[in-house]
Amino acid sequence: MARFKELGQYKQSIVLKLIQSQEICKAIHYQQENFLDLEDIDDPTALIYENIFPHSFVPTVTDQAKTYLAVHFSRFRNINGSFKSGIIYVSVFSHRTLFKTDYGTTRIDFLLNKIDESLNEYRGIGIGKLEFYEMDEFTVHNANTYSGAYIAYKPVDFN
Repeated sequence: MARFKELGQYKQSIVLKLIQSQEICKAIHYQQENFLDLEDIDDPTALIYENIFPHSFVPTVTDQAKTYLAVHFSRFRNINGSFKSGIIYVSVFSHRTLFKTDYGTTRIDFLLNKIDESLNEYRGIGIGKLEFYEMDEFTVHNANTYSGAYIAYKPVDFN
């Protein structure tokens, strides 16, 4: 039985879960330091394929300073006919001019916290809950312009 269809559906489920948070959407969409004070995003789905990507890369980084999320899966293994083991990564990166916020944390740290609030122990991927796995920082291409971090989760009892 093929299981890749399920993996694609799970990735879409994660993206849709993340855009349910206006705080996440505002931090991604707005460039201002006080992004939480700005208007709600009317159509969060418009962020998909503009700022939020269901794959590990951003097709085109524009000259305009932006913030991005990328969701991808890695290291999934087939055990006894079903995918049982793997890691779900959410990468967050932003133009360095957008790091400063009015909230006592960087934009990246703010987003990592909100992503963790949304996904840690989230049910809807397989039959279990997502469990925090790891987090680390990274730089993107030119270290002088974009930097970020990833947060990773492991599905528990994934079937």
